[in-house]
Amino acid sequence: MLLTLLGLLGVSLLLLSLARRLSDYPENIAINLGADLIGAIVTIFVIGPLINRADDGRVREHPRLDYPWYVDRVAGATSVVRVLDTFSNLLDGPHTPRFFEAAERALRREAIVQVLLLDPDSPAAAQRAQELGDAELRREIMRNLRVLWEFRSTVLPERLRRGFEVRVYSASPSIALYRWDDKALVSFFPLGRLSGQGAQLEVTVSSPLGEFVNERFNAIWAAGRDIDEFMLMPITVRGAQPVRDFEVEYVEVDGLLYIADSRMVAEMARRRAEPVIAHCQQGRPLLAELMMVDDRDAKLTGALMDRFQEKYGQHHDVFICLQPVGDGAGPRVAEIGESVER
Repeated sequence: MLLTLLGLLGVSLLLLSLARRLSDYPENIAINLGADLIGAIVTIFVIGPLINRADDGRVREHPRLDYPWYVDRVAGATSVVRVLDTFSNLLDGPHTPRFFEAAERALRREAIVQVLLLDPDSPAAAQRAQELGDAELRREIMRNLRVLWEFRSTVLPERLRRGFEVRVYSASPSIALYRWDDKALVSFFPLGRLSGQGAQLEVTVSSPLGEFVNERFNAIWAAGRDIDEFMLMPITVRGAQPVRDFEVEYVEVDGLLYIADSRMVAEMARRRAEPVIAHCQQGRPLLAELMMVDDRDAKLTGALMDRFQEKYGQHHDVFICLQPVGDGAGPRVAEIGESVER
């Protein structure tokens, strides 16, 4: 490019030198340069923006979601990276390490990375599983969330974690979005196959379609639940002993919450002479009595083992049930403020 410019400059100077023999040389030079300058101004300030606006509305179609291609765009992002999907093979496959490396590079440039995945326990997830004919959909989402949680909490440097945000949403999925800066790949959820297997529309965020999808993302994001809340539940144990606060891993089975935490087992052992009542926060303030799960209940114990393995990738064999206290006709787990009946 530089050699081409130098060559053109040399030819221009040669032509100007030859033209010096012509009459009215200064006037001709002034007229031609003035016309060229006006043309340049019109091109830069009028035609250029019109072309750019036309490009903004242009849609480029990709036959499928090319994960390596997208990762390369993430690696160069400087402002924002957004992913909206049911679950994504980007987060559970050979491209995952490169994606996390690219995301970290973007974060170091002060970009924001936001990931929205479908809540695996929501009715919308069950509906999408039925559409796909995929009984493993819930497990796939859980794997994605576990990988994201581990990357954010253990791999990513602490100073960068604030910019790496993950939420789960419960709305019926309708679109998938893979954004980098002012560009995005958009697709719609087809029946019987994953969004990444269908056509991807590459658009600018300022285009009508780009604006619509970005607004949809913002609405879902605002209603979503943070991954910290999804993976950990705050519990405050009260009673005769000093009040103690914990954050515990938990799962839900048949409307009841269960935890598997050696600290809580030890706490119950210390308070064995009294019922152990805990205030917990899982969507709303809750009140429950901690009760050990009978390990002779093979069906329940097996279900809990599977759920904890699925969600956290860890094996547990001792579980605690958060048994509702209060009015038995109320919610499965009573709200704080209800009277505790003995």
